[in-house]
Amino acid sequence: MKFSIEKSDLLQNIQHLHNIVPSKNTMPILTNYLIEANEKTNILKFSTTDLQISVIAEFAANIIEGGKIAVSARNLNEIILSLPNSLVNFILEENTLEIICQHSKFNLLCAETSQFPLIPEVDVSNAIELDAKMFKKMVDNTHFAVSTESNRPIFTGIYWKMESDCQLMVATDGKKIAEFKLQKQVDIPESIEQIIPTKGLLFIDKVISDDIPKIGVLIEASRVMFAYGNYTIFTHIIEGDFPNYHKAIPNENTNILKIKTSIFKEVIKRTSLLASEETFKIKLNLDKEKFIVYAMKRDEGEAKEEIEDFDYNGEPIEIAFNFRYLLAILNVIETELIEIRMGKRTEPALFFNVNGHEDYTARFLLMPLRLV
Repeated sequence: MKFSIEKSDLLQNIQHLHNIVPSKNTMPILTNYLIEANEKTNILKFSTTDLQISVIAEFAANIIEGGKIAVSARNLNEIILSLPNSLVNFILEENTLEIICQHSKFNLLCAETSQFPLIPEVDVSNAIELDAKMFKKMVDNTHFAVSTESNRPIFTGIYWKMESDCQLMVATDGKKIAEFKLQKQVDIPESIEQIIPTKGLLFIDKVISDDIPKIGVLIEASRVMFAYGNYTIFTHIIEGDFPNYHKAIPNENTNILKIKTSIFKEVIKRTSLLASEETFKIKLNLDKEKFIVYAMKRDEGEAKEEIEDFDYNGEPIEIAFNFRYLLAILNVIETELIEIRMGKRTEPALFFNVNGHEDYTARFLLMPLRLV
């Protein structure tokens, strides 16, 4: 094997692949990239997998001699990042990959390629085409609400439902819910609903750009394939039924707050500097005349800030939230004003964009914390 490529071109195509490589695994081969060079097409193919998610990146290079190798993903990434912005030459000598760039030279030992898991064949002929920008927006508006607890796999993925006239993505960890609905036609014969692992969706989210407007999707019985630009992503489907989250969404939240999103976010950030590191609790004390945000860290101090510019219609209320979850919601609110609908202080609150986009809607639910 022998090929060369500009550092910037190589980095552009592989910089996100390391997110798929497992940091700890009983199969050492999974910490490697499988690299295949085709001298007939001048195409390099990088493959990586954690057995649940597989990613293939294919891109052009100057290939003098083809071949196939498996090398440490971490070592290769670190080497490429450290090199000057110049042409990088790769030469396979027996079981060692030689990397040369200007005056720098590295030798990486290769692993046995036969041990690398089989990567599925790529066939995009039956893929559904979706708007990539809107797909990214759906993921951005929901992924923060998934659970990180692996003992509840259903909550570690994003529920995705496609119908002929709309798409829906929902994520929840039991404490918060994020729902995004896109009103656009999809060319499918019947509705499809699956739970997709967040890891694969976040990889796609990172590589989507304005340059490529469409993403191809093929949903099979046990996996989903995404085709976008130089990338093909295979991800397994999480089995099971997504919880009926509609039961948790209140219908009679009559305490309604409207406030500038930017102002509210900055106040929460400042006040949270003295929030408890155990509960991350921040309190909102609110009536029609006064709005105070308060936090306290035992044995260290407290923070209090009054907000003057707000509109509130409802009963006086004191309610507490985890400020990290609150900021996560505020970070995806895209309108100048945010609307927060609250009930009693023990009941979940709902968050909305005010005068949002006509093609999509988003709503977010957050469970309050105990005041004491």
